[in-house]
Amino acid sequence: MKGKQEQKQSQAGKNKKSISVKKDTGWNWKIIGLLTGIVLLSAFIYLPVLNNHFLAWDDNYYIRDNAFIYSFNLKDIFSNNVMGNYHPMTVLVLAIEYHLFDLSETGYHAVNLLLHLLNVILVFYAVLLLCNKSGVALVTSLLFGIHPIHVESVAWAAELKDLLYTLFFLASMIMYLKFLPNLQKKYYLAALMLFLLSLLSKGMGASLPVVLVLIDFFKGRKMTTKVWLEKIPFFLLAIIFGVIAVAAQRAPDIVQDVTFFTFPQRIAFACYGFCTYIAKLILPVNLSAYYPYPTKTGTGISLIYYAYIPLVLGILAAIIYSLRSTKNIIFGVGFFAITVFLVLQLLPVGDAIMADRYSYVPSIGIFYLGAEGFMYLWNSKLKWIGIVALAGFTIFFSAATHARCLIWRTDMSLWQDVIERFQTVPVAYYNRGLAFMNENKFKEAIDDYTKAIELKPGYNVALVNRGNILRGSSQYDAALRDYNSAIEATPNFSIAYFNRGILYMNQQRNEEALNDFSKAIEFKPGYYKAYSNRGVIYTNMKRYAEAIEDYSKAIEIKPDYMEAYYNRGMAQYNSGNKQAACADIRQSAALGFKTAVDAIANICN
Repeated sequence: MKGKQEQKQSQAGKNKKSISVKKDTGWNWKIIGLLTGIVLLSAFIYLPVLNNHFLAWDDNYYIRDNAFIYSFNLKDIFSNNVMGNYHPMTVLVLAIEYHLFDLSETGYHAVNLLLHLLNVILVFYAVLLLCNKSGVALVTSLLFGIHPIHVESVAWAAELKDLLYTLFFLASMIMYLKFLPNLQKKYYLAALMLFLLSLLSKGMGASLPVVLVLIDFFKGRKMTTKVWLEKIPFFLLAIIFGVIAVAAQRAPDIVQDVTFFTFPQRIAFACYGFCTYIAKLILPVNLSAYYPYPTKTGTGISLIYYAYIPLVLGILAAIIYSLRSTKNIIFGVGFFAITVFLVLQLLPVGDAIMADRYSYVPSIGIFYLGAEGFMYLWNSKLKWIGIVALAGFTIFFSAATHARCLIWRTDMSLWQDVIERFQTVPVAYYNRGLAFMNENKFKEAIDDYTKAIELKPGYNVALVNRGNILRGSSQYDAALRDYNSAIEATPNFSIAYFNRGILYMNQQRNEEALNDFSKAIEFKPGYYKAYSNRGVIYTNMKRYAEAIEDYSKAIEIKPDYMEAYYNRGMAQYNSGNKQAACADIRQSAALGFKTAVDAIANICN
């Protein structure tokens, strides 16, 4: 009898609540004004990213040295992976950016910021369609727009993929939510197409089919055979792209860096990550660009990690219990869990235990719960507590986000921040070493590379970069040892072959240099610098036809490669084709290669 009475009271409470929010539900001028304010606030606190630089951490691979964005060949873009990931839509957008901005960093960061602001609007609309409460939708989009844990996704140029997959992920959710009331086929097809675009942007979009099932549950749909059949195309796409993702990770020249732990240990890490992500979404302190695994000892890992297993089980029990009164909690935590599951390190992905960027979409579920909590206070006698709490979070998040954008400005500022938090992260010393090297502080760079190699023996890129500094100071034997060690550690590491080839070229060991440049091309097709350098070797050996062929290949990959035009021109001249030589040299000069200007005067006049 008591249960029935509680049920009636609960139903009455729901009816009362629906009346109270009806006045400001939907798109009206008040809601549009508030949403505009949220977008403008988000834009303002992220303005520092427009002055951020490209980082050595992936930006080089995705932008500076990505042959696919230079050539803009759709076949190549959609048939190859980059950095062990198949995300051709991301590469396509990067190619468009390159042809719009060249290598102007501001343009790339402006696009990232614009995509984040679009995602803020989509979060609002998706939540509005989900719960029909504009207040909840506004608060969710506010928290999403200004939270400092999202700085990594916005301020890092290479994380265009995060923003892009989210854009299509949310758009697909919106189309599905519009499909539900009347089951109109056009919305279903739009949702499916947008899901495909999300998968083509980043593999993490694969969690959407399970989210759609969660939405069905939240909306009270009966899970009939027909409803399950609706999901089959979504699940098929997710499986197909899962297989593609595994294949891409196994591709040659992908630097795999995985810390191995037992499966029970990985369950403990997954539970730790699950709880820590939630904690950082509630109180974002001690954020870092890198969170290392704990040091593994002979006795295993610290017992504290196993304590997170019962904590997660307790959260699960509380969620199940909450179904007695509301679906909100199971939806919010469920959305978070579903979208973060793939990166909880049950299956090893990289050598970090967690990453801020992995919370970009999952955070929506936790922010939704926070918004529901705020609206509960707003509609009760505790309204002022809600207002003060929301104002406090808004000020704190905004200030923290603005400050964190500055940390992501340069390699030096970013990795100095990581090293201050963790002193045993090889990648932090490697990247700070690269920053020192770019500032011509070679002693400091060698110290950092050496520290990185001590922490991680066989660290291939650190070995190569230390070798480059040693080569530059004519310490050829020491440089050669580093290149050989890098190749021994990673036999298909094209960058090591390329740089050892330069060492051999400097020593006029043409045959050995030729072999290394060929190896670099074998392991990394599209390595335009290797084609160009091999062309130099062919030129030195007076094999001009082969040199011209290699220079032409380099230009095909990177059409604005001014050095390759000049070198091809000289090879053409030496082979007796003055007309073709002058055309290439003039093109090189037009692209800004100063040496070509003098050559025009000496050769072409």
